[in-house]
Amino acid sequence: MQPGDHRSVAYSDEAELEPVLAPFIGEGLAGADKVLYLTDVTHPAVVTGLLRGWGVDTAGAARSGRLEIRRLEEFTPADVAVQADRALSEGYRALRVTGEMSWAVRAGHKRLAEFENGLQKVFDTGAALGVCQFDKRLFAPGVLADLLRLHRPDDHDHDLMLETGLLRIRRTFEPAGIRVEGEIDATSSAELARRLFEAGQTVSGDLHVDLQGVTFIDLAGLRALVEAAKHLGDQRELVLGPIPDHVGQLVRLIGWHTSPGLRIDE
Repeated sequence: MQPGDHRSVAYSDEAELEPVLAPFIGEGLAGADKVLYLTDVTHPAVVTGLLRGWGVDTAGAARSGRLEIRRLEEFTPADVAVQADRALSEGYRALRVTGEMSWAVRAGHKRLAEFENGLQKVFDTGAALGVCQFDKRLFAPGVLADLLRLHRPDDHDHDLMLETGLLRIRRTFEPAGIRVEGEIDATSSAELARRLFEAGQTVSGDLHVDLQGVTFIDLAGLRALVEAAKHLGDQRELVLGPIPDHVGQLVRLIGWHTSPGLRIDE
């Protein structure tokens, strides 16, 4: 990530946070950035222990002033802007910010949208970059999808249809379709269904779905694929391929490999 980037991670437990936050924080501390970790439901001492378990030298980073762990409720986007300006004045390249967004369950999603838009203005200055944390256990799937869309993907990546902390969907042209990477579950299956529908509207022939980068998929995700195949029409097929072994085995185990309009291309 670079200054100005605004990303998100949706997680169900701390194990799903590590692949995103460990490099985000570790690279910042090892490089030229200052790190600000804003907590909500998690006590700062617990966050300190979590980071230490990920290999972050929390004591040294805190002692040098490069790492601060504070309560998010004390902060507004204006406060983050002040911290970013301070980091620049101290000689850092930028301020890396990550925070728990669980407070939105209490304050309301409208307040969170305002907060996120305010943060984006700070990131647009190039003085900061950030990752917002969304606990999937606290947000309804539809609400979570809307919140994740507030986080700006690379404006120059026109083929990117969706990017969250755990899922990326990109258009492909040879063959025509989409490439899916990451994890697909009950929370993200609606997003997959939406992108399949969008791609199906623009592709005239068979719709190819590259699943090689999918590390996990549940029944909701598979159902989205089957339903998309069923509704393609015009004698078109939804072609799955490349497809990882664990996904192919699951499709066959359930018996959905014979679903109308679906073809697995090994």
